Amino acid sequence: MKTFTLTWLTAAALVFTACRSGGVKVTSTGKPYELFVVAPAALWQGPAGDTARAVFADEVEMINQPEPRFTVYSVPPAGYKATVSRHRNILVLKTGSQYSKSDMTASYDVNSAPQLEVTVTAPSADSLAAFLHTYGGDLVKLYEIAERDRLVARAEKFRNKEIGELIRQKFGFDISVPQGYRVRLDTTNFLWISFELPLASIGFTIYTYPADSVPARNDAAGNIIAARNAAVMQVPGPSDGSYMATSSAAGMMDQKALTVNGRRWNQVRGFWDVKGDFMGGPFINYTTYDQARNRMLAIDGYVYSPSPNNNVPMRDYIRQVEAIFMTVRIPE
Repeated sequence: MKTFTLTWLTAAALVFTACRSGGVKVTSTGKPYELFVVAPAALWQGPAGDTARAVFADEVEMINQPEPRFTVYSVPPAGYKATVSRHRNILVLKTGSQYSKSDMTASYDVNSAPQLEVTVTAPSADSLAAFLHTYGGDLVKLYEIAERDRLVARAEKFRNKEIGELIRQKFGFDISVPQGYRVRLDTTNFLWISFELPLASIGFTIYTYPADSVPARNDAAGNIIAARNAAVMQVPGPSDGSYMATSSAAGMMDQKALTVNGRRWNQVRGFWDVKGDFMGGPFINYTTYDQARNRMLAIDGYVYSPSPNNNVPMRDYIRQVEAIFMTVRIPE
């Protein structure tokens, strides 16, 4: 058992205990981004439960239909061992005079693997609600990181070696693309890969363009989108002459910088549509300046999953694409 402070917490004073159990575990149950909350009915139906539901049911940003960050279920303590002890994500809420202050304990792989079980304790229901209100966003992020790491591990375990080698030879970097994805188009400095389902399409493109000028290296969202449009128009739509493009709807864009495996990327989220037809969905674009090769490199993922035809949340699909991007490693 070890104690540490999470560097991403909004208040650095919050310290909790993390336990990781050893030994061979049974496989955890449940779907990605499901969460079981173990709490007495009175606690779950009161302010603490209201706060927990609010933070976990907060809508996922930048997808074109309302979906919660987690699908939440509740169970009383008496039913914990019998029904949900092997679930992948568990949150236990407890109150009582034996707790001198509000605290949080994270335990990994206790009854199954992979599994994250977090226990939040507090002296009273009101103090528990206040704790969840203050740190609920950080708690959600803890579960999101656990789910992302599981998706990354799965992508790396079940990677398509042929596609991986093609990308390495064509673009000079490594990425773990899971089995089931297929190459749809391979042209100069461009690759389109997708996983087609009866009611959904999950895919991404990889493309490069010269970085000979300062404007080309400018990472403003407008420049990234201009390069994106020039590339993804090679992805055909369902009717003759139709093709993918970035939605022109104003204000529907989000940009931030982040680091993946030691390399700085610019992430742009938005929505795509099809010129000449009726299709659309969310996209996520990662663009970086590859100084060693004097080029701009972009990896652009998209999801098409029209509701209500699909019973898998769009949230899950777009996060699968993000997890694949987390496996990228570019040699310097």
